[in-house]
Amino acid sequence: MEKIRVGVIGATSLTAQVLLQLLIRHHHVEIRILTSESRTGEKAAHYYKFLEGKFSGVFKEYAEKEILEETDVVFLAKQHGEFLVRTITLFNQAKKKNKNFKIIDLSADFRLKNPKDYEKWYGFKHPEKALLKKSVYGLPELYRKKIKQASLIANPGCYPTTVILGVAPFLFHHTVDPRTIIVDAYSGTSGAGVRPNERNMAISTMENILPYKIGSHQHTPEMEQELSAVGEKPVTITFVPHVAPFRFGMLANIYLKPFKPLMAEKGVELLKNFYRNEPFVRVLDPGEYPEIRNVVGINWCEIGYTYDPRTNTGIVLSVIDNMVKGASGQAIQNMNILFGWEETNGLF
Repeated sequence: MEKIRVGVIGATSLTAQVLLQLLIRHHHVEIRILTSESRTGEKAAHYYKFLEGKFSGVFKEYAEKEILEETDVVFLAKQHGEFLVRTITLFNQAKKKNKNFKIIDLSADFRLKNPKDYEKWYGFKHPEKALLKKSVYGLPELYRKKIKQASLIANPGCYPTTVILGVAPFLFHHTVDPRTIIVDAYSGTSGAGVRPNERNMAISTMENILPYKIGSHQHTPEMEQELSAVGEKPVTITFVPHVAPFRFGMLANIYLKPFKPLMAEKGVELLKNFYRNEPFVRVLDPGEYPEIRNVVGINWCEIGYTYDPRTNTGIVLSVIDNMVKGASGQAIQNMNILFGWEETNGLF
């Protein structure tokens, strides 16, 4: 069986850990290069015991020439902005050498199309406007055809994946007001990464729920950008994120104002029709509500819908595993599309 050669940049991040756990189950993949600035020279299987018998190499320093020569696709699992300049150089060098080379970036560095949004929401200037236009937003349920032709995939964020999948069908069919969307969302502590901080330490999160970045969360423009494209009208979202005392998973309660009453049966029917051919989206029947435990460890988004006639409010409930469908699993789904394989390869 022919295999593709894979590299992971930033291989000791939590996102990379989940990615590697999925990659070793994929029959079409050979892991060739893992980079880590903090653990250069250390045997990868000493750090990740699950790599025993799967990868015998060591963590390396990043070397562009080696990446281009030894891999067919590279996953970037670095912090936002941290690898941006090198990504641009890597992309341009691959094009110069006329290589059919793929980059799947799990950071936010190429998700937003307006470079000014990076200054406002991420605090850095984006140096490559042209590449923002060339990158493809890697949400397969909306952009499958574009992903197939792409060289640079901007893997979506966790909150945006949860929210966009929950809301897109309603905006596509112009059934709700795009200016009055409210999102109340809860993420597991894994969303804050492995470096100790107040959003992932037990002393802060045990028996507690932490609201944070209300009105200023960096995923806000990503959600508004993509949902505006779906509905072909500007979308405004009031976004209230929280960290909750569980490790993996994410729940978004999304409040919509329909233009006319949209009962649970009709809303669920709309969702089911929109996602009828999607392997990783499950729409629940009226009266059923999604639970985080149903999706932990798998690449699913589970969606429920109900309606409150007293206030004319449609309520979407959407859950994912923030590290799988919200990050690494979706990245592998994108890889499968890029190389023409079944999307479920390595994920079921």
